[in-house]
Amino acid sequence: MQFGTTRTSFIGLCCSFLFTVSSNSFANNDFSNNWSLEKEDDGIKISSREIAHSDFREFKAEVTLETSIDAILAVFQDPDSFTRWVHQCSSAEIIQQDSFLDVYVYQVSDMPLLVSDRDVVIHDVYTYSDDYKQWSIDVQAVEGMVAETDMVRVTKSQGTYNLYDMENGTVQIVWFQHADPGGALPSWLVNSLIVDLPFNTLNNLRELVKEAQYATSKIGYDENGVPTHWAVKNF
Repeated sequence: MQFGTTRTSFIGLCCSFLFTVSSNSFANNDFSNNWSLEKEDDGIKISSREIAHSDFREFKAEVTLETSIDAILAVFQDPDSFTRWVHQCSSAEIIQQDSFLDVYVYQVSDMPLLVSDRDVVIHDVYTYSDDYKQWSIDVQAVEGMVAETDMVRVTKSQGTYNLYDMENGTVQIVWFQHADPGGALPSWLVNSLIVDLPFNTLNNLRELVKEAQYATSKIGYDENGVPTHWAVKNF
């Protein structure tokens, strides 16, 4: 399988905690070992497992949506949409775009009372199979690029969204995520959120991809078949 690159954006602990995903592409993700089922409801399945040398658990979230990969990527590439679907996201903006497939996004998470808000700079890189039926969006927190504020800067977060075109009008999403939200948050609290965060985010995404501005947007390709732009952009 041959791969190219792409971009998307997301936000966590609460925005950034959500939006960095397990670091490799399709074949390198571990789909079976040591996962504990945490919740299965309304077509969404959330599992978690311990990670060596970390107090924070990794989650795996799975859902199949009636939509297209183009529609999902349109949502991912519209930072104005993040407050509508990423759990507890308060703002997001693109701060650098090296190509259609490589983007840096600054994201902010609105935390509950007595907990400091979080911000993060995310580097998003997409890869895709040569038939465009499988995409992997690798997302990793990076340091610098934006001056630090009184918020807690998240610097350790990585993950992957794997998208599979099921060729029947549906797309399967398998999302891996591991993050350290920084600051003084206890691990038991963070670990208790790894069900609600992905569950609510995917549930919101399911509704958003149905909206016309995303459902009708189409990726454009150059003469070599590399995704380079939106041929139809309605968002």
